[in-house]
Amino acid sequence: MNPLTIVLGGVIATLVASVFFLVWPSKSYRMLGLCVVVSWIGFAAGHFAAEAGDFRLWTAGPLNLGGALPGTLAALLLLRVLALKEWR
Repeated sequence: MNPLTIVLGGVIATLVASVFFLVWPSKSYRMLGLCVVVSWIGFAAGHFAAEAGDFRLWTAGPLNLGGALPGTLAALLLLRVLALKEWR
């Protein structure tokens, strides 16, 4: 995987985290930073899980978005459930 692919993945994961934060806003911007970090982790985990399972639904070069985007959303929803008290 080349550096441009990593940058593209980071940009996409950050955009997903930002939209997620706009849909479910919080009182602190610390949660926005946590959303971005969790989104990056979920994006990478979803991408590598799809690569390991040889699942190719939607790709952008070597980036497997078909597994990365659901991984990002699952990680963000898990964060929302686990940090429900902080979110209010």
